[in-house]
Amino acid sequence: MAPTAALVAGVVALVVGTAGCAREEFPDRTAEVRVGGDRRTYQVVSCGLDEHTAFLVARADDGALLQAVVGLEDDDATGVPASTGLTVDLRPERTDTRIGAFGAEAWARRGEGGAAPGEVRSARLRGSRIQLTADAVGLDEADRPLPSAEPQPVSVDARCDERDDGAPGAGS
Repeated sequence: MAPTAALVAGVVALVVGTAGCAREEFPDRTAEVRVGGDRRTYQVVSCGLDEHTAFLVARADDGALLQAVVGLEDDDATGVPASTGLTVDLRPERTDTRIGAFGAEAWARRGEGGAAPGEVRSARLRGSRIQLTADAVGLDEADRPLPSAEPQPVSVDARCDERDDGAPGAGS
């Protein structure tokens, strides 16, 4: 077998074998969001990797929006919670159902002052998957934390095999 053909066959075997070992697979350009005990699926509109930041924008069928940035270490896989943030619209027809969580650095980069809302607990890039967990709080229309906001556990698992620029997935 020619060296190039052997390399291609090896990569295909690795990808197929790895995909078969994943615990829960779902279609490319899909994001699964859990808030408390509720699970919702969003379709990824935009995703990719910009230097040491993975980004994600996804929309649910009813127009609800998920936005996330994940700051990454130099290995481009290990997430930096301080550089990570997300917002999730739970019910797009209402202005009082937006939640979010930000690390201090991500909050400051938005030009915001004061303490960052919520808490990002973990973040990572696992192959083409953008994953994070947080304790999110309610936000107003300007993404400022609501005074009486109680934290809600949130997890995001988004698959982005092909970035918007046509290059391989966010983690490739």
